[in-house]
Amino acid sequence: MKVQPHRDAAERLAALKRRVLRALGYLGEPPAPWMARRAGTTHDVVIVGAGQAGLAIGFALQREGIDRVVLLDARPAGQEGPWRDVARMETLRSPKDLVGPEQGIAELTFRAWYEAVFGDDAYDRLGRIPTGQWMDYLLWYRDVADLPIKNDTAVVRIEHSDAGLLVHTVRAGVADILIARKVVLATGMDGFGRPLIPQIVRAGLPRERYAHCLEAVDFAALKGRRVAVLGAASSAFDYAAEALEAGAAQVDLFCRGAALADRNRFKQINYPGVNNHYVDLDDADKWRVMTALVSRAVGVIRPTLQRCTRHRNFQIHLNAGWRNVAMRDGEIYIETETTAHRADFAIVGTGFEMAPEARPELAAFADKIARWGDRYTPPPGDESPVAAAFPYIDPDFRPVEKAAGTAPFLSDIHFFAWAGSVSNGRYSSEVSSLRYGVPRLVRALCRDLVRADADFHVARIRALPEPEFGPDEYEAGPDR
Repeated sequence: MKVQPHRDAAERLAALKRRVLRALGYLGEPPAPWMARRAGTTHDVVIVGAGQAGLAIGFALQREGIDRVVLLDARPAGQEGPWRDVARMETLRSPKDLVGPEQGIAELTFRAWYEAVFGDDAYDRLGRIPTGQWMDYLLWYRDVADLPIKNDTAVVRIEHSDAGLLVHTVRAGVADILIARKVVLATGMDGFGRPLIPQIVRAGLPRERYAHCLEAVDFAALKGRRVAVLGAASSAFDYAAEALEAGAAQVDLFCRGAALADRNRFKQINYPGVNNHYVDLDDADKWRVMTALVSRAVGVIRPTLQRCTRHRNFQIHLNAGWRNVAMRDGEIYIETETTAHRADFAIVGTGFEMAPEARPELAAFADKIARWGDRYTPPPGDESPVAAAFPYIDPDFRPVEKAAGTAPFLSDIHFFAWAGSVSNGRYSSEVSSLRYGVPRLVRALCRDLVRADADFHVARIRALPEPEFGPDEYEAGPDR
């Protein structure tokens, strides 16, 4: 049953915002800006991406007194991240009480927002967080944090100069260049590459007859149509469910394995010891952990599975990887190991591939970034082409040079996205990463900026402050 907002929801949210600002005031925040003004630069930190990770990072920098910060997002305001169109799940897959972007401010939690909107007892009755409500919460978070965000702004290139990192942008057809001392890439699941679309699909089908799960789909157009879904990860099931609920005549989901993945192995890495200190493991241990976790897509959760199986026109095909795909007589013709199928539209849920050259912000130096395959040789039998393709990221979220000395400017780029998982664990863009990853990233940014301006800070510290009192307050006068 859909929960209705409290009749005074707007007033309650306004009061909650005042409580957040009061809590920050109790903590003496934000502090006065303290950065040196580097000539020739326009910003100290440019954050690419204004989704949940970008918002949390921007807010944390603001709380540290770094004021020349801007967040850039290619999407319109209110559409940042996947939550309005690409994320087709009914609810988040993570538990409702998972700590997220609130950074220790209780009044800034999702729970506080939810209770303000739906009533004091509503959270206790909530199961998982509805996807749309998570986005509503993030928009409120953005309003409270009051961050400088430029929407509809695409980053088309990043290059190095003597002045700093040149961030080339385009907004409404107008080009601009920001000159930043630091750039943070909070660019989500595909931030180091692109959707993985098998060659047989790209070669066999015209582009208008298929879509990847990272793309917005006109599900209404699938009413009465036959839909084939390749892949058995959660997102594939989400898109299958959307097609079914939109009135598709038949939806067939194809899994290459003999059984569905029935568990989320990433749950095993979600506890404080490892959330905080996975990054401190040596490469051999990181490899042993992450090759086990990335070897197969995260399994579908029961509610999502049931969202599909309750439809009689839905069928799962096991041991059914696609061998061939082609157009025949205006239909999609699909061959698996043992069967043949026909469809009108295909949805590809096969994840992502690491391909930095496909990202405009990385393309200029994609070949300079080390991958795990460049830096670590696993024991025989432990090879993983998937893990080997991930970028090799240092504990401060900086991509490492493939060849030492060829791209020293990479030390001023910090990558906070899914592709950093092999190097830094769950310090990526998901909800559970924010509590642990954001403070670590912000400490690294502040430390680097202070070290770079050491002379300025030494001079500032050595300079005499204003006197506390004058000589007339202690020197003996004639009247004493």
